[in-house]
Amino acid sequence: MTDARPLRGSHRRAARWRAAAFVVSLLVLAGPARGDPEKPELLRMRFFERGTQLLASTSLTKLFDSASYDQLDSGFPSTVVIRTWVYPKGEAEPISFQLIQRRVVYNLWDEIYTLELSDPSGTRTVKVKYKAEALKLLSSIDGLPVARLDKLPLLRHHVLAMVVELNPVSQETLAEVRRWLSNGSGGGLDRGGAFFGSFVSVFVNLKVPEADRVLRIRSQPFYRPEPKRQP
Repeated sequence: MTDARPLRGSHRRAARWRAAAFVVSLLVLAGPARGDPEKPELLRMRFFERGTQLLASTSLTKLFDSASYDQLDSGFPSTVVIRTWVYPKGEAEPISFQLIQRRVVYNLWDEIYTLELSDPSGTRTVKVKYKAEALKLLSSIDGLPVARLDKLPLLRHHVLAMVVELNPVSQETLAEVRRWLSNGSGGGLDRGGAFFGSFVSVFVNLKVPEADRVLRIRSQPFYRPEPKRQP
């Protein structure tokens, strides 16, 4: 996404209306982010294949409530850390892991939101004018690579688990995020280490990370169908 430019006339009003509608729907849906500690929230996701990878799309609408949304234009940074694991249904050993970080700071003088969107392939910077645009970039998952296709046998059901943290408290966690993301392109899908192993801690032993808000999510079961036979 390139830098957003102010729109004029009806186009500008329409953009503001859409942004406002998104925020209203988001904040109406947002409830307590911790929920039932023994049951991750079921969130429907869209899965599709591209090249050699499985990609996922969804919206993390419950991460922000009214207070955390208002904090976005305070001038202080807000950080979102997203961890995903794909694992066979009914098992507790993940076959892949991914981590991304998103950070936003509002410039009070220029009235611009600057976002840093980081994953193992690198970091890109996006500047937007409106708070609702910043919120959407922080809370939307759009075509995130979550597993290599050669790790997913055909017709076998898998589940994607996700932990999303708003402003993690642990300095150790933030340091581990920086180390993971600095290791370079694409390695986040299968590398071992503390985050890969933390699936058991969060989803089996129910140890919820310390942060302003935390979501523990699982997708609906999914599987790769057999390729269609050519007539």
